[in-house]
Amino acid sequence: MKRLGYAALVFLLIAALSGCGGFQGGPADMPQSAHEVQDGQGKTLKLPHKPQRIASLSIGTDEVLVHLVAPERIAALTYLADDPGISNITAQAQSIATKVRANPEQLIALQPDLLLVPDWQPQELIDTLRQAGLPVYVYHAPNTIEQIKQMIGELSRVVGEEAAGQQLIAGMDSELAAVRQQVDRVAPDKRLIVLQFSLLGATGGTGSLFDDICKYAGVRNGGAIAGLGKFDLMSKEQMIKVNPDVLIMPMWDSTGRNNIGQYREKVRSDPGLQSVKAVKNDRLIPVPDRFQSSASHYIVDGVREVARAAYPELDWQ
Repeated sequence: MKRLGYAALVFLLIAALSGCGGFQGGPADMPQSAHEVQDGQGKTLKLPHKPQRIASLSIGTDEVLVHLVAPERIAALTYLADDPGISNITAQAQSIATKVRANPEQLIALQPDLLLVPDWQPQELIDTLRQAGLPVYVYHAPNTIEQIKQMIGELSRVVGEEAAGQQLIAGMDSELAAVRQQVDRVAPDKRLIVLQFSLLGATGGTGSLFDDICKYAGVRNGGAIAGLGKFDLMSKEQMIKVNPDVLIMPMWDSTGRNNIGQYREKVRSDPGLQSVKAVKNDRLIPVPDRFQSSASHYIVDGVREVARAAYPELDWQ
């Protein structure tokens, strides 16, 4: 069958749903906490009560959401919530039966009373979901730890659980302070240069989340030193010039087709990299991608693990 276009799909699904009552509000005995919120695209969303069927379209909001509301208020998480390579909430995700992708058919049929969508999702998808009558809240995907805190505060207000959001932020601040207490023992002129590797090569330049991790972890980001941008890859010539002390290696492959151990050995044995300090000293340290790539409060684990990789001699608990 020829694939339906977004517009036709919306028409058919809205017609089908209208026959069973369409979008429904919360239970009649729900405490009244009606409020309006404005999302990251300037759209005003009217919420008649605390959302009771919340769906998330990113692993970052999955991880925040399970710590803000009870499981029975979550209609769906993303399919990534079950993947231990990139998810920090696999245990909590077991209690949420429905896992979704950015699929308009699935999301419209789900009928959430709040749909949390990052701004990197296609605008066409966002428009389709809004046209279907879904209460879509688009938020700015964070690129820094401070922006993650802001996102947590924002989402906690949307779901009506500001106290829980503030508790998550306070936990982040406490963990970051503990890391800072350790790395402050390292003199500024002794701070090591670290470089982030993905399966595509060395990356993590200025403006990346890894760049911000480095600032909190008390290390110097080799990607930024080389002048890389957020999505740039580093050449071997640049790597030799930067001469990093530590390579932060990936532990997760989204495709499932690569052998992570073999990839690390390929980098370690590369003839063109034998003069690099990290390679000479065999300091290719794996850090879980679910930490170093997290767009939630779990990013503090990434900060701690990068700091620990650089300075294992410090007093890590």
